[in-house]
Amino acid sequence: MMRRLLAAFSTVALGALCGPEILAQCAMCGAAAASGKVGRGIAFSVFFLLGILFLVVSWFVVLVYRAQRNAGQAPGGTPPPAGK
Repeated sequence: MMRRLLAAFSTVALGALCGPEILAQCAMCGAAAASGKVGRGIAFSVFFLLGILFLVVSWFVVLVYRAQRNAGQAPGGTPPPAGK
């Protein structure tokens, strides 16, 4: 418990030590990149990375679904008889 409290306190203290000048750099970079071809390139790369992430997560969900569906079947490929 004490270790978690210390970790939380140190994170808040580190965030407080970061002045607004450091935090403003993200906004300045975003404003500079939003203009022209550089902004389009950055936007395209973000969409590309999100698309790849979506494909990987979808592939994992399909694998889990197939494994769950095949786990209940008999080794011959037919489902076990119901009712008994």
